[in-house]
Amino acid sequence: MKTAKPFGQPLFILFSTVLVAALTLVITHFAIAAYDRDDLASYARHIMARGLEVADESHNIVSNVNSLRLEPCSDRFLDEIRYLSFTSVFISDIGYTQDHQLKCTAMRGRLPEPVTMSVPDAVTLYGQRIWTSFSGIVDPRITADMMESRNVLLFPTPAAFRDIYVPYKGFGAVLTNHQHNHVFRLFGETSGLVEGATKAGRMDWSHQAFFTECSKKYDICVLARNTQIGIFSLPVTAIVFIILAGLVAGGMFTFALVQYVSNNRSMQNKLKMAISHDDIYINFQPFIEMSTGKVMGYEALARWKDTHGDNIPPDIFIKLAESTHQIKALTRSVVSRALKDIGPHLRSNKALFVSINITTADVTDPDFKVFLEEELDNAGVERQQIVLEITERSTADHRVLKDALVRLREYGYRIALDDFGTGYSNLDYLSKLSFDFIKIDKIFTDAIGTESVSFNMLKMMLEMLTHTGATIIVEGIEEQPQADFLLSHSPTVVGQGWLYGRPVEVEKL
Repeated sequence: MKTAKPFGQPLFILFSTVLVAALTLVITHFAIAAYDRDDLASYARHIMARGLEVADESHNIVSNVNSLRLEPCSDRFLDEIRYLSFTSVFISDIGYTQDHQLKCTAMRGRLPEPVTMSVPDAVTLYGQRIWTSFSGIVDPRITADMMESRNVLLFPTPAAFRDIYVPYKGFGAVLTNHQHNHVFRLFGETSGLVEGATKAGRMDWSHQAFFTECSKKYDICVLARNTQIGIFSLPVTAIVFIILAGLVAGGMFTFALVQYVSNNRSMQNKLKMAISHDDIYINFQPFIEMSTGKVMGYEALARWKDTHGDNIPPDIFIKLAESTHQIKALTRSVVSRALKDIGPHLRSNKALFVSINITTADVTDPDFKVFLEEELDNAGVERQQIVLEITERSTADHRVLKDALVRLREYGYRIALDDFGTGYSNLDYLSKLSFDFIKIDKIFTDAIGTESVSFNMLKMMLEMLTHTGATIIVEGIEEQPQADFLLSHSPTVVGQGWLYGRPVEVEKL
């Protein structure tokens, strides 16, 4: 009978590939849309800037005309407004009105008969009267926009906005008043623009974007729109390419993820097998009384070789054991193997000790003490020959930890604080807990002879720790000048490092 093939992994691969492809498409859209919105804002502000230039020039001309102390429409008056018209950039003609009748213009001079002005198309917030595309005011062949303010009628040149072109397909803009009920100029595709701009949000996934800006000085606003932003602005071939690239990236990402998970699970299972088969072996590194050169004890260091004989660094497999909840089993395996290997040395020399790294979870676990007692009985080793190093990588309740440490010390075990000066091994621990040994981390040893902060900290730590009553152990001593410095500052210090001996198997001690 055939069994059904599991579909979990293929479905995961398919889902992840499609998901990454979709994310690629979305991210690409957001990125392009951001540039498109910036382009739209730049385009709209260019239109607004021109509108403000026209408004500024119009305002100045009105002020200059009203400052003239001349008879309106007199020869001298006409000369002055002709000069203003000639020197202006955006105004093609200037007229004078009285009682809503046009009396004269710079171009036409005095009119034979005053022309009555019709009802304006709009009146701005500041009282200017606006006519758009007005025909026949002085010549039936001429259609022009007009603006009247304080008896001055201005004719903006049709070329005022002629150099502002539509940069891309889908762009459009409207130059309007604040109420958006009068249009001064249209640019590009503007159908439904005003209504859309007043209702638009800022949804980046939308196929269109809006930009609105209004002047605080004049009754002018610009409303702009791009109907093709982000991926919607791209040709179909480009969109297809992005989707295919996303699928390829998704496939590669999913493959790498599956490989990583598979390797991690494989490593996790290999570690579990190594612990259960007692394949974790121990190297021992001596502690040396530096003033005499005498070996005081050894640190048990866990080592592991995989099935190919390759060494797995302790930092890797210990962290793996912690993250996969195998650290408890690993600690017990190390304790058993270490006592089995070093037991004969400890039995023959009661002054020697072995130091074993444990976690605070082990310290507070009643079962661990029972386990430790059984292993000591089996190895024939005294309790005072066991130093338990706390390698704390997570916070712990100091009260609970203190009670557990007190009980262990009452039983005769000695306690060491590992890696003092780094991580959680700090003054907080030192002030609340009692230790027999305090180990200074290698990073401070490496700083000896330098001008670094770590070197200054080392000197302060040596001075401070001499008053704790604990034996100071300095890790990572590799050169004689380091040993000389430490002895000169702390004659009772205990050293550990390659200068005195590398970690080796028990047979090579």
